[in-house]
Amino acid sequence: MNMVPFIDRVDEINVLVKWSSSFRYVPLYIYGPEGCGKTRLLKEFVSMFRDFYGDEAFAIYIDALERESVEKALFTSTGISIALNIIAEIIDRSVGVGSSLIERISTLLEKIIGIHRLRDSYVVVAIDDVASVIGLDKVEWYVKWLFELMNKLNSFYRPRSINFIVTTSEGFSRELVSRHGHSHIVLMWNLKKEAYKEMFLKISPPKNIDFEDIWNTLGGNPRKLIELATVYTWDLKAMIKSYTVKAREIIEKVISMNLLQELKTFLEDIDAPRKQPSENMAKLVKILIERNMVTYIDWPTLTEEELKPDTAIGIGKAYAWQAPLFKIAIEKALKSI
Repeated sequence: MNMVPFIDRVDEINVLVKWSSSFRYVPLYIYGPEGCGKTRLLKEFVSMFRDFYGDEAFAIYIDALERESVEKALFTSTGISIALNIIAEIIDRSVGVGSSLIERISTLLEKIIGIHRLRDSYVVVAIDDVASVIGLDKVEWYVKWLFELMNKLNSFYRPRSINFIVTTSEGFSRELVSRHGHSHIVLMWNLKKEAYKEMFLKISPPKNIDFEDIWNTLGGNPRKLIELATVYTWDLKAMIKSYTVKAREIIEKVISMNLLQELKTFLEDIDAPRKQPSENMAKLVKILIERNMVTYIDWPTLTEEELKPDTAIGIGKAYAWQAPLFKIAIEKALKSI
């Protein structure tokens, strides 16, 4: 397959450009469904950062999940060279390359940019998938540490602006991080229908594939579309079958916790937790969020555009299925038990 196209994130890029134009005091924390395009957005933004702010602009992307390769863990703006042998000196490989880098940001900036060049520059550090590496038990501490570090670096180096942008697919981390004022938290969602169709057509689907079937099953999630094309070779029924088998484990856990009725209610109305709040319903929602099947969406978005309810693809007012596929799989698995 050709390189996956970067589709319809102009508004998001513009927001990041504006955010990076001045020192923002707190890190920007972006959460959203797995595979919605957060990683690609950060990489594209970092790559073109100098196009917006010139040669005295420096952006660094760190893949927190990467364990082995410095080249994969670290990505910078076009025009900035990285001496990998020097970077390797600050890495503790026992904890993984990405994890080591996100704990040594100030040293990393000095090695790549140089202390004297940081002054009066535009600087962005983008850290991808942080909660998956740090763990939910430490994510509050880490975001506070980033907040304090960003302010210290701003005071010490006096750049024109310095900002940290953090992403996560761990939806439950939003609740943890939002308890404090150490970050500005925003939601990023899947692609809109027209943009998803554009992506669908650009990756050359078989002629017998109906886009409406794809949309109603995957709901605009880019990674799920690539998964369908590469892992399941465009066999949508096989993909649904596979996810249905995986869903049985979730249902077994739900039954063991006496939450089956809550699950059935949730399947009928995704906003049931708000309409019919209860301790058991809260337990069910926690399970589905922790499994990255459902996301809390009654929250400001990156572009400030409200995510409109669309029950056809599982989007309610307060909650949404990360992809309709998850709801379909659970419904099918329920029938087989």
